[in-house]
Amino acid sequence: MKDALLYRLWNHMSNRRRRQFSWLLLLMLVTSLFEVISLGALIPFLAALTNPDHLFQNNWMKPFINFLNISSPTQLLLPLTITFGVAAVLAGFVRLVLLWANTKLSFAAGADLSIDIYKKTLYQPYSVHVSRNSSEVISGITKKTDSVISKSIDPTLKLISSCVMMLAILTTLFYVDPKITICAFFGFGFI
Repeated sequence: MKDALLYRLWNHMSNRRRRQFSWLLLLMLVTSLFEVISLGALIPFLAALTNPDHLFQNNWMKPFINFLNISSPTQLLLPLTITFGVAAVLAGFVRLVLLWANTKLSFAAGADLSIDIYKKTLYQPYSVHVSRNSSEVISGITKKTDSVISKSIDPTLKLISSCVMMLAILTTLFYVDPKITICAFFGFGFI
């Protein structure tokens, strides 16, 4: 039922809003990439805190170590802290931009819907207008479109955004270690 309503709502959206939705999907993918980078920077940072000698011997870290001219394991902590901090701040910033874009698109689509409803109301016969109170019509349109925005459009965009991020993170984790990813996915799924 709700799927049919969302499909009908999609059909009422203008081509401009559909293009904006496509751009929003791209922004969701970029945000997912930044989240994955942020999570990826966490592991070397924690390793530098707990066991810098082991991290210093890691083959994956050799290009990073050579690039920064690091000669001892204790020198790893500062660059990895800065890398993790910058990655976390950038991921947070991009996530805020995504939240802003989600909200802006939700309300823009709601405004378009409100305008379409009001146009249909205006083009009704004169006898219909005489029998109605115009303030009630405007109030009804406002309440209904606010309801559509807050109960359909915005939650759907947030759900899509969360699913895209979850898939990106799970795909990356699955690439790194499939067994742990499957265990974690089902383990957290039962909580």
